[in-house]
Amino acid sequence: MAQPILKAGIIAYGNIAQKYHAPLLHALPGFELTTVLERHHKKAEQDYTHVKSVSSLQAMLDDTAIDLIIITTPNQFHFAQAKAALEAGKHVVLEKPFTVSSMEAEMLMQTAETEGKLLSVFHNRRWDGDFKTVQKILETGVLGELVEFESRFDRFINYQRESYWREQNIPGAGVLYDLGPHLIDQALQLFGKPLRLYADIRKQRKDSLTDDYFDIVLYYEQFKVRLKAGNLVKELQPRFILHGTQGSFVKYGLDVQRLTPITAEKLYSQEWGKEPQEQWGTISTNINGLDCKGQVETLAGSYQSYYEDIYDSIVNGHQPIVSAQDGLNTIELIELAQLSHQKMAVLSI
Repeated sequence: MAQPILKAGIIAYGNIAQKYHAPLLHALPGFELTTVLERHHKKAEQDYTHVKSVSSLQAMLDDTAIDLIIITTPNQFHFAQAKAALEAGKHVVLEKPFTVSSMEAEMLMQTAETEGKLLSVFHNRRWDGDFKTVQKILETGVLGELVEFESRFDRFINYQRESYWREQNIPGAGVLYDLGPHLIDQALQLFGKPLRLYADIRKQRKDSLTDDYFDIVLYYEQFKVRLKAGNLVKELQPRFILHGTQGSFVKYGLDVQRLTPITAEKLYSQEWGKEPQEQWGTISTNINGLDCKGQVETLAGSYQSYYEDIYDSIVNGHQPIVSAQDGLNTIELIELAQLSHQKMAVLSI
């Protein structure tokens, strides 16, 4: 029996769509990228000769051949566009963050349930090689009882990017909505919801129109988790730091999948998502009085796994690995972080 083909459309064709969504859909069997909404250019038609560019959302919604719509517009448009797509009978994948508010997230979830359509958010960094490696280390218990966990994304961009919507004074802009969803979702996957939260959210650059730094502490019963991101970090900091009763693990560098253009040939090669040895993390333990230190090979990353699961979920009718509820959980913690910062207080969850 032939494999069903899901026809997909992408709303907006910016950097994220060009780098991840479009090439993944083009490379994976089971999907056919047919349509892209581009109001000012026809770049998608140049990149993929079989793709049609349209200039209006309604044109995409009216196309009965489209099964799945991926939304990569600025965050403030996520809710309205996703709701319209769901009501038009389309399955929907939203670029992170899910929505700007938890109220919007809950309304979208209700719409998806009413329409009987899949609704998910692109938390692709669950398939980062370093995150998969951290998951494995925690599962093995080699560090003993965890006491402290730190995860961070850092950049050095010491000026205001005037043409970049994520740095404008608009809903859903700023580094908390940009990088926060990745770090928060990963923490929730590892540890579940915390007991309490504290957040420090800042504009460190004097010309910043929105937040460009955050430091969030999640408190669990026996350990704490620190999530950080900033635009004024010139010296490379560890991506992950784990401390436990029997040792520590430290990992530098970001996932290598972002550096290699995605093609079907590369995606299914044995080298896809593999880090060079010099980027592997270091583990140091003391078990029964014996010190041991060495590198831990980073597991291969696999961003394709996200869309492979979306395909299986739509075709076979099961809940996707990254659910709409996961998107809501992340937005709720972002809102709580904003409130914690405003009150300068540790808040219970």
